Amino acid sequence: MTKLVAVCICLTMICVPAFGAVDAFKVTTDKTVDNSSLETIIQDVFRLSGAKTNDEKAIAIYDYLHSAIFHLAYPNEKAPQSVGPLKVLNVYGWGLCGGQHTVLKALFETAGWEVRYRGWSGHTTIETQYDGKWHYFDVFLKCYFWNKDKSSVAGQDDINSDPSIVLDGLKDGRVPKTSYLCCGDEAPGIVSGCKGSKPNAIAKHEDGWASVTGRDQGYTPLLTLSSGGAVRLEWKNEPKGMVADGAKGGVHTCGNKDFRNDALRGPILEHYGPRAWANGTFSYAPDFSKAGDVADIELLKAKAAGGKLVADGQGTAVFKASLAYPYAAAKLDAAFEGGEGKLAVSVDGGKTWQPAQAGDISPLVRQKYDVWIKAEFPGSLTRFALQATIEHNRCTLPYLVNGKNTVTVSTKDNKLPPDSVLSVTYAYQEATAPAKRNQYNGAGITYGEAKIAKKEATQLPLTFDIEVGGNTPPKMLCIERALSGK
Repeated sequence: MTKLVAVCICLTMICVPAFGAVDAFKVTTDKTVDNSSLETIIQDVFRLSGAKTNDEKAIAIYDYLHSAIFHLAYPNEKAPQSVGPLKVLNVYGWGLCGGQHTVLKALFETAGWEVRYRGWSGHTTIETQYDGKWHYFDVFLKCYFWNKDKSSVAGQDDINSDPSIVLDGLKDGRVPKTSYLCCGDEAPGIVSGCKGSKPNAIAKHEDGWASVTGRDQGYTPLLTLSSGGAVRLEWKNEPKGMVADGAKGGVHTCGNKDFRNDALRGPILEHYGPRAWANGTFSYAPDFSKAGDVADIELLKAKAAGGKLVADGQGTAVFKASLAYPYAAAKLDAAFEGGEGKLAVSVDGGKTWQPAQAGDISPLVRQKYDVWIKAEFPGSLTRFALQATIEHNRCTLPYLVNGKNTVTVSTKDNKLPPDSVLSVTYAYQEATAPAKRNQYNGAGITYGEAKIAKKEATQLPLTFDIEVGGNTPPKMLCIERALSGK
């Protein structure tokens, strides 16, 4: 990017315990949902929507999930890895009916309501129970229906008793205002599906569907970052950057139908074309002359001296590069002096190791999260660097909107390593749209030059404002979280 506008804030230093990494490195805004847990999602969805009644709250959850995921395939990972609701939301952003409704199920359960699956011929739905009644929400087909008197959202048994709840729903204004059947399904098919369905028993929290588990198993979206590392999440994708099996193409199978006519979501999503996967980069290149960068490297019979890691006999250094996002590709660079060094990669947090060579290590780490790298050397390790492409869901990032955005940066304990600097960077382009338009597909929008807002913190939590111009949400380029030694 050229002609970047930079903003930088430095705060007063607070000394904290000596370690090199920060845990739960999180960036949120007052205009977006915190997707780090099911609980924070529900809290922010209710806050942003202003929902008061249970029907309003359920609709707000449905609307949120419509914004966060799209049609493609079931996301799969090889055992012992698995895909749960938070991984669907933060990593993939897509799924088929049973997977999408398992995520919706988890959110409804987190709101305190019971849920049951209800299978159709070739389609998996759910219903949730609140206010003593069952209610049908279909985030895959994009529909829900108010009862004829508009007193509550209908359940499938209500529809079976009176199909006009569905057939006259659009005419009577009892359907979603913007997303109703936006991907091309039709009302008679919903009536037919409900008629042939039978409800399952009330689901347990752990109950899932197909490849999507009811809750995440061994996964957290919260980022642990070692000093010398930076995670940059972009709103674009790279060729071959999609890591999941069985998801050919990687683009929403219905194009941009889900936001083209949506005045709420369209302005946020239209800058990037049809919804698809997104990529970013992870770089980890600790400077051995900086105490902060060395602090989180596990050393055995070795120490930092003269800008190198120097062995006392046979030295070992373990670099922890585990992420909340799967590796799509990676290159490793390492240099040794005073004898031949060896490299190895672990994808299970150091339980087992595979020999590696400097260069392309993509086959060892693709679609993995818990990546560690070990260097063994008799003399010294003079250089270590890891550069990776990672995958994520851009629709759940803390994007900016036009106007004032209040950003909060935090970590698990809001304490920083004493010898490191934590920074957050936003890059975006302000956007101006025509005064009158009927569709949200990027037509007629003009963009300003790329802008950067960078904040460096020596005290947490850090809160700051970003003022964004234009008359429509900006085109987001990236958000980066970094930790570097002094």
